[in-house]
Amino acid sequence: MNEKTLEIEYLLGKVAEVFGGPVATSKDFETLSARIDEATGQPVSTATLKRLYGYMSLKPKPRITTLDILSRFIGRDGFRALCLELQESSAFLSAETVASESLSAGQELSLSWLPDREVRLQHVGGQEFLVLDPGTSKLRAGDEFAVIEIVKGHPLYISGIRREGRILPEYVAGRSAGIQEIKIY
Repeated sequence: MNEKTLEIEYLLGKVAEVFGGPVATSKDFETLSARIDEATGQPVSTATLKRLYGYMSLKPKPRITTLDILSRFIGRDGFRALCLELQESSAFLSAETVASESLSAGQELSLSWLPDREVRLQHVGGQEFLVLDPGTSKLRAGDEFAVIEIVKGHPLYISGIRREGRILPEYVAGRSAGIQEIKIY
């Protein structure tokens, strides 16, 4: 992608909010494309939106013009203005948050996100987790990784996944609408 990955992820989350829900089906992408064109007077193709949201497996390399249109769709002047706003702002999280340090070693939890994804994890201790059941996610049973906290309604970014002696690229769960449910057992 480009160096502004977090800003793009934030932008995509806000686009989904303005859209009124998750962007998860072909029909959603068609509707979103039409709404963007109607709101901004500038089109963003369904295929471009599918790539950005990871619906298609191609690696998205968004053009700044596309990011500008999406930024205007959420009420900003453009992508650069959005990035400056994010740099200058901070806020307290009001969503349900689970800090890894608050869990006991051996405690299990499940996370779910759209479309129809669920994974069951075991807290190993500290910030470490073990995947017990990957469900329909791209994770695998036995994968291990560290996460400081999990925030409901926000994407979960995982780096340093250890699988069979290898370190995998970064993984994001709940890219478009965030983690939908956190269950602790």
